[in-house]
Amino acid sequence: MSFELDTLSSLERPFFSATITSGGVVTEGPHHCLLGHRLDNATKGCKDGLFAEWRWDGAELRVCNDRHGIYPLFYSSQGNEIRVSPSIHHVLGGNTSRELNFAGLSVFLRLGFFIGEDTPFEHVHALPPNATLSWRDGQITLQSGGMDTRTDRYRVKTFDEAVDQYAHLFGQAISRRAPTDNQFTVPISGGRDSRHILFELLRQGHKPGMTLTVEARPPSANEDIRIARLMAKKFDLAHSEIGMPTSYFQANLKDIELTNFCGSGHTWLLPVSAWLKGRTDTLYDGLAGSVLSGGFQVSEKKLSLFRDGKLLELAKVLLRERGTEGFIDNSLRGDFKNKLPEDLAIERLASELAKHADADHPLASYIFWNRTRRGISLIPMSILSHIQNVYCPYLDHDVFDFLMNLDPGYSLNNALHDETIRRNYPEHTDIPFEDHDAPKITGAGYSTYYRQSAREFLAHLASNPARLTSRMLKSERVMMMLLRDLTRRHCEQSWYLQPSLYLLELERAARE
Repeated sequence: MSFELDTLSSLERPFFSATITSGGVVTEGPHHCLLGHRLDNATKGCKDGLFAEWRWDGAELRVCNDRHGIYPLFYSSQGNEIRVSPSIHHVLGGNTSRELNFAGLSVFLRLGFFIGEDTPFEHVHALPPNATLSWRDGQITLQSGGMDTRTDRYRVKTFDEAVDQYAHLFGQAISRRAPTDNQFTVPISGGRDSRHILFELLRQGHKPGMTLTVEARPPSANEDIRIARLMAKKFDLAHSEIGMPTSYFQANLKDIELTNFCGSGHTWLLPVSAWLKGRTDTLYDGLAGSVLSGGFQVSEKKLSLFRDGKLLELAKVLLRERGTEGFIDNSLRGDFKNKLPEDLAIERLASELAKHADADHPLASYIFWNRTRRGISLIPMSILSHIQNVYCPYLDHDVFDFLMNLDPGYSLNNALHDETIRRNYPEHTDIPFEDHDAPKITGAGYSTYYRQSAREFLAHLASNPARLTSRMLKSERVMMMLLRDLTRRHCEQSWYLQPSLYLLELERAARE
């Protein structure tokens, strides 16, 4: 199934602005807006659920969000004006300065996500976790509950106790988010997070009216499709398989827009989002499952550096994992590149790592409050924002507090998650997990798909002189790489396409 890109737009998102003039305060946008959903369960003085809200009473603007700050909300307050919106494009209107945040960008171009409350713009910020922002008479105050996760409420002494407690709390999390009918959706894959959600929903008597899986871009073994078919057959589920984006180039442009210049690599979800629009109002998402209970991106080396307080060394390791230094060195203009040195990124990241040094599981804490909160959350909260209720049961307050205070060793290599699923749903152990060693499918369509994207990108560059004379990107070098790929027998995935497009779009936004 294909999809239409124009069914998704960041300009559909609401915004609010207030400006002090000689005649009083002039506002634009709804005076009250609640985004996402709240649940009755409260911890740390904040209701459960994923939400952001603002309210203007005629004299004061008050803005708040969920405990984890998962629902992205941006704001800027300069001079006599404040602007707030889940779309950074709306916040950039009015008097907002478009000065770039070089420290933040130095990290983003290496990690693929922003940390803390950074955005690419110096004067536009993400609302921090569990925050209350107020603006009155041109003065802004901001309070945040921060990253308080310490609790002795669910301490366990053994791995077996951890498995039993996890199963109990996860079942409770699903019951708190029980669907009102069967017209809800569960995306399923070959991994653990969606499987755990589906099995528990079925155990509690809730059979989804719709399940779906997205076809992976080549080269891929498409293990998600294989495993999803097995589950759909066993449980007699209505299942749809969504094709990859028709145009990889156009999908990257739309991804940059919908993720507010704060994400990367979410193109695979765009056809799912477009296809779901108007079809469902409730969806279950596995956000943070692999981070909290699967040991995602955790290694003994990184844990050791954290424990030993070698944060500058750890920052360097993390920043080099994606191998983007070559792109920065060779594809950025000299003046722009000089403002984004690795040392600046290391210093900025080390300062963020220091905030997590005292956590029971410092690496999981850092990953969750940054990669998950600022990057991966853009999938359910931004790209799927048109769905009324996107439930993320791994972020249930009790589940979260329990997992975040566990011995880090329990979750390494998915040990905790695997055993919890195996022990609590023994009748479903016949369904395998994805095989990471399965041969990748390529075929003739592989080169055709990426060659078309290269042609589109080349035309995109040539259609506007400003792109050819970019002050950020060496457009001529990108054009040579595109021409090289177009003349190759096998046109491979253009690794440089996304960061190049990102910089061109960011430059356009900064200029406008």
